[in-house]
Amino acid sequence: MRIACVRIPCFTVAVERRANVQLEEQPLVVYDRGGVIDASPEAAGVRRGLPLREAKALCPSAVFAQANHSLYRDVAEALLDAIEEVSPQVEEAEAGAAYADVGGLEGHYENTFALAGSLIETVRQATGLLASAGVAEGKFVSWVAASMTEPGDAGIVPSGREQEFLRDKPVVFLPVELEMLQRIDLLALTTLGDIAALPQTAVEAQFRSDRLWELANGVDRDALRPRKREEVLRERLSFDAPVAVSEALVMASKQLLRRLVRRLRGRTARRMHIQILADERIVWEKLETFREPTGDERLIMLVIKTRLSLLELPQAVDTVAISLTGIGRETAKQTKLFADTKNLNQIAEAIRQLQARYGRPMIWRVEEVDPYSRHPEERSVLVPYDA
Repeated sequence: MRIACVRIPCFTVAVERRANVQLEEQPLVVYDRGGVIDASPEAAGVRRGLPLREAKALCPSAVFAQANHSLYRDVAEALLDAIEEVSPQVEEAEAGAAYADVGGLEGHYENTFALAGSLIETVRQATGLLASAGVAEGKFVSWVAASMTEPGDAGIVPSGREQEFLRDKPVVFLPVELEMLQRIDLLALTTLGDIAALPQTAVEAQFRSDRLWELANGVDRDALRPRKREEVLRERLSFDAPVAVSEALVMASKQLLRRLVRRLRGRTARRMHIQILADERIVWEKLETFREPTGDERLIMLVIKTRLSLLELPQAVDTVAISLTGIGRETAKQTKLFADTKNLNQIAEAIRQLQARYGRPMIWRVEEVDPYSRHPEERSVLVPYDA
């Protein structure tokens, strides 16, 4: 399958620099509570997953920016939407990167480079960021091609030349854990060509996987898994001045919820995502899954009040955002069968009609006769249900 990989190198760094051009020439490290999540090439030695304290020791001259996950998600969604304008079959690889099925699309462009250029330009217009692209047979080779290409350019691997293209590429491109890469390094295997040159059985025996040898030879059987488009209803409200009291958040949420319920137009939602932000950075968020899909404004507001009334914010905030997902139509409501008289009357009438039609009892009930018997079949009997 002919696959294009489109990726924005150092995605979160690129998004932060887009928001603040003064960061363009400086070493930049993006972090959250888990440590470093991204770093610019200028921040030498700093890598993803490194604790913040170690990162500051390695590169004290870097600018350290707290991650803005809400913004990153929005830009990543914009990237996926943009690629879908060129190819309808798109799979997210990671934040800021995606695969697209471009088989059969080459005929709509002058050549494959023009096709890749269209993907890059569409992403640039949607996000303001410059991506690189790779086109090859299979996801792995296209990923390597895109990763080896400068932003704004494309790497094209002709069909049948995958093994040749991968021969001198480093093993770090393999989608394996760090521990596996360390084992590969101990065996003095530095390039994908080194692995490809080994007997397949030897690689399988050493690493308990036949996929490493196949990938090193340019064979990728992993099928494209296009993303499923889900309707999302979003509303947000920004305060004129930052607030730090829960009452204001509840009132703002009530306004947002009223708008969202109006947009539901009688439908239901399965999940609700609440975000509290300050300067476009998430201070607090909660994903709530309802026990049953609902479009009842009072019930949803009760959930919001429960979550926000006892909330203690670490700082003043300026924005509340709420989104509803799992949008659908309510098809049934579970109730107790024998709870009300109306149900009992309907059941009795249905039983009478069945008995009249078939001339014998059709509905039976279980009645206990000897609940303490040692023989289970003697504890109860079936008797006709008398309507």
